[in-house]
Amino acid sequence: MITFLTIAGGVALILFGVRFMRKGLDRVFGKQLGPWMQRLGDNRIKSFFTGIGVAIAAPSSTTVSVLAVQTVQAGHMTARQMLALIFGADIGLTVTVMLIALNLYDYAPIVALAGFSLYRFGRSSRARGLGRITLSFGFIFIGVGIIKDAATVVNNGDQASNDLTTLLEIATRYPIGLVCLAAVMAIIFQSSTATIALVIGLGAASAVSLQAAVAVVIGANVGIVVTTLIVGWRQLESRRLAMGNLIAKLIVAIVVLIVMKLRPDAIDQLGKTPGNLANHVAYAHTGFNVLMALFMLPMITPITQVVEKMLPAPPPTETKKFGPRHINVGPLDGALAYGQSQREIMRVAEIVRTMLNDTWQALRTGNMKLADDVSERDDQVDLLDHEIKHFVTSLGGSELDADDAAEQMHQLRYLNQLETTGDIIDKNITELVRKKIRKNVRFSVEGSGDIDSLFEKVIENLLIAETAFATRDRMLAQQLIRHKDQINQLEHELRDRHFARLQSGLTESHETSAIHLDLLTHLKHINSCVTHVAYGIVGDRTDDSS
Repeated sequence: MITFLTIAGGVALILFGVRFMRKGLDRVFGKQLGPWMQRLGDNRIKSFFTGIGVAIAAPSSTTVSVLAVQTVQAGHMTARQMLALIFGADIGLTVTVMLIALNLYDYAPIVALAGFSLYRFGRSSRARGLGRITLSFGFIFIGVGIIKDAATVVNNGDQASNDLTTLLEIATRYPIGLVCLAAVMAIIFQSSTATIALVIGLGAASAVSLQAAVAVVIGANVGIVVTTLIVGWRQLESRRLAMGNLIAKLIVAIVVLIVMKLRPDAIDQLGKTPGNLANHVAYAHTGFNVLMALFMLPMITPITQVVEKMLPAPPPTETKKFGPRHINVGPLDGALAYGQSQREIMRVAEIVRTMLNDTWQALRTGNMKLADDVSERDDQVDLLDHEIKHFVTSLGGSELDADDAAEQMHQLRYLNQLETTGDIIDKNITELVRKKIRKNVRFSVEGSGDIDSLFEKVIENLLIAETAFATRDRMLAQQLIRHKDQINQLEHELRDRHFARLQSGLTESHETSAIHLDLLTHLKHINSCVTHVAYGIVGDRTDDSS
């Protein structure tokens, strides 16, 4: 029992290291990997080599899966292009397994110390991210070393470990069962690397045969595809991507199993290559994915054609239910998750901006239907606001670090201001537009020009706020703050000009006075709301809502 628990503890360290690595990758690369993939993946060959580069830079199968799904769902790449990228990424991901197979567990404490020093004392987010990645390798190496030591006890005939020895011997006789077991483990662990690292630890102590280890490698490679299927299930194109990848891996896995059955000496030839069993496991992992690329890259078109028949597009008449497009429930956190929520918030910002613009047009043209449409869109803003807040606040939990907490606050503040802006447009400005249309009154020429100028400036600031939110650009944020002061001053001037027209006895100004003044107030309030995002960027909390 102690041996079982010790090995389980080693696996837990490996899993923690893999998860910790994903968070480190977020800190180092953040949202840059996605755009990189989109720029370089515009044809099959470039997509393939881009995949290799992305996976070497970000050696996490879950990270690559989430990025692939996000890119396809956003329409930046097709499932066919992304499938080529994933084939390349599968090869790039083998670098991590190669490192694990180098028997570096004796140096694991030194690696962990170096990582901890960077993580604890690094001044920038990127330096702390590198520290996380280095520390995660230390955890993985320590976990592999623990499994090796426990398996060595088993292999030396420890009486209390006979059950484990028997289980390992039985498993070796059933390679297909081992493949299925490894696939399930990869799904549970959400990592093929962790599954293969377990086998490397057992293999380092000669507790498993190479044939059994190869079976686990096959199963881990097949099982990890289910992660892509889970993450991308909600959207048709990403579901097709995952299904195409699964079909391709199943074909190669079946072929390799048949060869193992018909030519058992092939495994013996692998065992004669330089290195120990851990190295041979890494070779098998790399070889499987190289075979995938060689045989499946030319087959991408027929594979995707089969998948399109299996998963046909819905009829064009089918009405799609409104809801979030970019946020997904899946095994992700850190910058990847916040990248999703940022895109969804930008979608809310666009809806709010079009609401304000259409309200302005309804005011100018007397279009009651346009005003009613604006109110319907406020319901969409409220729905997205609820979904995004739930998604963002569920990220991290008790593990939320300072960088994630800052990003979470940045997004929630801006989202809250957008929701408030939507309410002002719907419940205040749109009602004023309806009132003006029902009363069939007109602004004076000067008054109409004043209202138009203020609408234009506020809409311009909404665009600046969107860009500042997405880029964290301090210069844009400072420009937004300056614009707030200018609009406050402009609003006072426009109000005084309206009073001057009232004093001159202008009929239109008397008929529309209340509407005119209320519009000035609400537009000023909207501008104040959207400016709040700038204070978070420049680090100034002295703003008010005036």
